[in-house]
Amino acid sequence: MKKAGLLILLAAQLVIILAFWAWNHMNHAMGNQLTGEAVGQLLAYGRLAGLLAAFAILLQLILTGRVKWVESVFGLDRLSRLHHILGFSLVLLLVMHPVLVTIGHAKQSDSGIIAQFVDFCKNWEDVLAAAVGLGLMIFAIIVSIAIIRKHLRYETWHIIHMTFYISIALAFGHQLAVGSDFTGNRYFAGYWYALYIITFGNLIYYRIIRPLWKFNRHRFTVTGIVTESADVTSVHIGGREMASFKIKAGQFMMLRFLAKGFRWQSHPFSMSCLPDGKHLRVTIKQLGDFTRKIPDLNPGTKVIIDGPHGIFTARKCLSPNAVMIAGGIGITPIRSLAEELLQAGRNVHLIYSNRTRESIVFRRELDELAAAFPGKIKLTYVISEDPAWQGERGRLDRDKTARLVPDTKECDFYLCGPPPMMKSMRLSLLSLGVRSGKIHYERFSL
Repeated sequence: MKKAGLLILLAAQLVIILAFWAWNHMNHAMGNQLTGEAVGQLLAYGRLAGLLAAFAILLQLILTGRVKWVESVFGLDRLSRLHHILGFSLVLLLVMHPVLVTIGHAKQSDSGIIAQFVDFCKNWEDVLAAAVGLGLMIFAIIVSIAIIRKHLRYETWHIIHMTFYISIALAFGHQLAVGSDFTGNRYFAGYWYALYIITFGNLIYYRIIRPLWKFNRHRFTVTGIVTESADVTSVHIGGREMASFKIKAGQFMMLRFLAKGFRWQSHPFSMSCLPDGKHLRVTIKQLGDFTRKIPDLNPGTKVIIDGPHGIFTARKCLSPNAVMIAGGIGITPIRSLAEELLQAGRNVHLIYSNRTRESIVFRRELDELAAAFPGKIKLTYVISEDPAWQGERGRLDRDKTARLVPDTKECDFYLCGPPPMMKSMRLSLLSLGVRSGKIHYERFSL
């Protein structure tokens, strides 16, 4: 119901924008520009591209703003993926607006396109700033393409991506100063002011004020560093009034450790133990520059926590049986979820895939969990690169899944692991007749 309400709210904004735009151009001082001469149509549709681009930019800020009333419905993971898709679609609108408007005005004044663009930048209020902002915005979007981003350090990519905010500030002035849709219609201008205020109000509250308020209240601090395996470390976090910090098994938090070499980065990590109202635990594998430094953290380090986030929770499970498939460090949210589902009376089959037996994280804890809930949980360890392993060997695929879980239609499935594994497992489950609504996963790739 909440999802439908938010989608209706989004559609309503598009209807309002289109209605104002159509009214303004059907009742233009130079006649109906939607059905009139080509020059008028070029200008009209160029302005529409600008309006839709501005709205898409504000929507992007909501998608990445960790806005709780939106995130709690769709999940931050899905909002992040939509943000990436919309970002590349946005390029088309950003280019169409100046191109169509410039061509339209060039035809109207009987001048060349380049001369008209130069005139815009020299003589039209805030247009030069908007042109610079457009260039920065397109640059930030291009740098976000996966094939380019993977060759950049996180810090470099993050700084470049932050130019998106600068570009919005540069473009804002020209929108209200020279946009005929605003200068000629104070109601439409008021509507846009409201959109900007609401968007940036949410962004500032959820990205800055809320995490700092929680930090001031709870004083989150690293209380312990535990080595789980050669490349996996658990970080224990405590603080004041921890019982009032509400987090569910399966959710994740954006953590910023206030220590040298850490404080300028914030990364998502999921809870790896059942919340007990006393402490938090995240378990981190050394996969990059940031995570390789985690073992160097010292107890007493202050932590700013943004969250919790995510809808990868026990609430998704509507069947009496839950099959939980984890790969590698993907066990972290699965471990806490399994315990919560067991406590709720569900039957759990946990299938945990690793390359070697030494890679199994939380083996002792999982075995203890099985001993605490006899007959309610089944543990299956799958090892792919250890010929001496006496249990399940090889990689998880459709046939192995069908053999391990013969009653797939009677279960809810939780997946967490490397993206290729989750994609493969999702396709395998769908081919086995499992409905997509019973397959739950989050990629945690923000």
